[in-house]
Amino acid sequence: MTIKRRSLFLAAAACAAWSPLAPAAAQQVNGWGVALTDVTPDPAIRYGTLPNGMRYAIMRNALPKDGASLRLRFEFGSLAEAEEERGLAHFIEHMAFNGSTNVPEGEMIRILERQGLKFGPDTNAATGFDSTTYMLDLPRAEGAGLDTAMMLMREVASEVKFDPAAVDRERGVILGERRARDTFQLKQAEDQAAFQLPSTPYPDRFPIGTEPVLKTATAATMRDLYQRYYRPENATLVFVGDADPALIDAKIRARFGDWKGVGKAGTPLPRGIVDFKRGPQFDTFVHPAAATVVSTVVYRPWEDPADTIASRRDSLVRALAVAAFNRRIERLANAPGSVLLGGGMNAGEAKNAALDASMSIAAKDGAWKDALAASEQELRRALDHGFSVAELDLQRTDTIGRLKAAVAQADARTSQSLANAILQVVGEDDFVTTPAFRLAYYERIAPTVTPAEVNAAFRKMWSGSAPLIHVSGKQDVDPSALAAAYGESRKLAVAAPKAQSAVAFGYDNFGPAGTVVEDKRIADLGIRTIRFANNVRLNIKRTDFEVGRVSYTMRMAGGVLALPRDRPGLSMMISALSTVAATGKHSFDDIRTISAGHVLTPGIAVSSDAIVAAGSTTVGDFPLQMKLSAAYLTDPGYRAEAGSQWLNLIPVLDKQFSANPSSVAGTRLPTLLASGDTRFGMAPAADLLKRNQDEAKAALTPLIATSPIEIGIVGDIDEAAAIKAVASSFGALPARAASAPDYAEARKATFRADRTPIQLTHEGGIDQALVGAVWPTTDDRDYKNVIGIEMMRTVANLLLTDKIREELGASYGVSVSSSMSDTYPGFGYLMVSSVVAPDKADEVDAAILAVAASLRNSPVSADLLARARQPIIEGAAKSLRQNAYWLGYVDEAQSEPDRLERIRTRDAIIRSITAADVQRLATQYLRDDQLQRVRIVSDKLPVKTAAAN
Repeated sequence: MTIKRRSLFLAAAACAAWSPLAPAAAQQVNGWGVALTDVTPDPAIRYGTLPNGMRYAIMRNALPKDGASLRLRFEFGSLAEAEEERGLAHFIEHMAFNGSTNVPEGEMIRILERQGLKFGPDTNAATGFDSTTYMLDLPRAEGAGLDTAMMLMREVASEVKFDPAAVDRERGVILGERRARDTFQLKQAEDQAAFQLPSTPYPDRFPIGTEPVLKTATAATMRDLYQRYYRPENATLVFVGDADPALIDAKIRARFGDWKGVGKAGTPLPRGIVDFKRGPQFDTFVHPAAATVVSTVVYRPWEDPADTIASRRDSLVRALAVAAFNRRIERLANAPGSVLLGGGMNAGEAKNAALDASMSIAAKDGAWKDALAASEQELRRALDHGFSVAELDLQRTDTIGRLKAAVAQADARTSQSLANAILQVVGEDDFVTTPAFRLAYYERIAPTVTPAEVNAAFRKMWSGSAPLIHVSGKQDVDPSALAAAYGESRKLAVAAPKAQSAVAFGYDNFGPAGTVVEDKRIADLGIRTIRFANNVRLNIKRTDFEVGRVSYTMRMAGGVLALPRDRPGLSMMISALSTVAATGKHSFDDIRTISAGHVLTPGIAVSSDAIVAAGSTTVGDFPLQMKLSAAYLTDPGYRAEAGSQWLNLIPVLDKQFSANPSSVAGTRLPTLLASGDTRFGMAPAADLLKRNQDEAKAALTPLIATSPIEIGIVGDIDEAAAIKAVASSFGALPARAASAPDYAEARKATFRADRTPIQLTHEGGIDQALVGAVWPTTDDRDYKNVIGIEMMRTVANLLLTDKIREELGASYGVSVSSSMSDTYPGFGYLMVSSVVAPDKADEVDAAILAVAASLRNSPVSADLLARARQPIIEGAAKSLRQNAYWLGYVDEAQSEPDRLERIRTRDAIIRSITAADVQRLATQYLRDDQLQRVRIVSDKLPVKTAAAN
């Protein structure tokens, strides 16, 4: 079990460039007291330490424009807990939002909502083994909003009150979260940790804690733990945003300068020991939903060298070895007839205890012997024969391409990503460097790395302890059988891998470039619309939001509407297998080779009304991406290896989709709500296993021949260059139909007429039940109606969160979602759901109905409406500076021109929605006679309690 991983690709990507100006600085330190080396840190980051010991970092960044990301991290997590405190680090995180010296209980989130932040996307926190981090993403890095954010972080730091009544109210929420997270994946991780790291605290300190402690822990116990570790010397504040660093520095000093720890400081977090002399051992984890996975790990002594050019070179060498090995595993999994589903190796650490090399390979159900043999033999092949020059050259090319892309897109880095990058070096003697620095270093160092070095580094990673092999699956396997199978595999000789031949791209020439026959502009929106002679349509919007990045969508009309209704699951199969099925001229392995050094997205997906290829790339790679996407859309591969992967995968997914109530709700419930229409949700496994590549080919071939294609491009690209790239690919295809069929019959979808409560079962814990309420609404044709229902949804979410989470303490959270179709006329619904203890289900059901009644019976308060509206306004304003938002309209600017009006009117409509509008919509849609109740409970409950629908 790898507790904390430092991705070796990221380690290579984080290498600083060599420069004659790099500081020698043996005695110099940065603002955090980290000794400077020959690695040059990013000069845009200002590091500082207050006299009380609190560290901070500030960086100016303008993406998103005017916004900022604020992070407050404590070097404190579940490892610090005593046995009687298990789960309290996470409980304390919750209590930080539940009352402090200057913020009454329940007000912190409301204050942030009034500032335009949503709980979850913009306001959140996370507790891990060794850290707790509070996160705010501000729409405005200035004025009252910034001061409020600083004030709230200061309240979290030292002013949490731990009122006993508030603790008791939050106890139900915590238990609800534990219930929701008590999945087979958690049990599997705990089992693996106990096997791999038995003499460390990790197996018994998973942050979610234990039920007995969570039920009985007192406010005083939490306060004591809080005061021991929430101290300035344990804290780091990171600010990245569109503001003057000097101003932020002054605000940090003013707000946090007087903070002092209370009482005795806590001891350093325990790490335990790893037994490097432990012999080979085998262990199993069995669960009805577990995939067959073979994991192998070895440990070697802990090392943490200073961040120097030399240590980064070592990281680069290891990264090349890992990448080359993982490419071999990928080839194995994607070979025709393979029973493997995928996998690879990584290098990680149990901090201050050991370094590790680990490998996991997944296989079809029950094929643990194949996965075990593949793990053992491929590892031994690499150890015995090493990697070739060609393999390493491919990885060098791939890495340098990504580093060049990072330089080109340096100004497209978001404040969130930069803040998180800074957090990664907290407590480490490491530096954050610039993309340009990393590229210059890599270009200088990579050519000097030899295969002998890489092979030696790979062997060192797999040295140290004997291998520990852990197998998960649905059937129990005696460890002695594992040991025997491993021994048998060890007896087989392994030959050096076969050399891979070079691959020439087979889609460089689609024929004469297409001719533009129509060229118009939508001036106020900055959209240019093009039609080629073959009827391919192209829509372009040039932006400077994300410098160096281009986003695109190609839509070939048809999608689910055009697929045969008597082949349930066909759209899912096409989408899932497209990348591996590849193209007529190239396997996926070929595509991976061709893509080395480029930023490309292979594959297609089936949407409700189109076959879609979408992604983002660099300006330089855009022409190649157009050719690759044209190949995937017009010459799909239908390869045998994709078909075998499908047959291997479905039994695994089937059990996982029934493993908890939320999964059942996501897969089975949509079909029932759509009157049994299997185009919604996921078809039964028996139907999915019938789907095959021949069916896919029969369904797609007529669409590929003539179906209209419309392409949207948004980003930092010259219009002429975009037109040229599309003309040479999609524009050169044979003529397409000018318009798609109306698919009138296929567009029919109806909400379930029978309002008998839907009762389903899941195969997870007996203490998990999902309570749901669904009301049919309509499609999304009326945009004011769409925004009004979104406002009603948001209001309902706020009310239900207050009622079910905060007041009743019955659940970790409530989900309120609105689905309004743009494909199926009149079809849509609003759904409320919450995972609760079965004995709370009726109470939560009643609360949902009571909130719906309150929305019908009276207008909501001005404050509640403002708390719902302001995050929507801020989100709308932010989206106008995002390529993804514009692409959602640009991609159909010619086929759906009327929808462009939504861009122009959105803000005004959001601001126009009144409390009376919300009440009117609730009266229209949230009617008792239209209510569809849903209950999903464990299949282990008595049949009369959970009768199958």
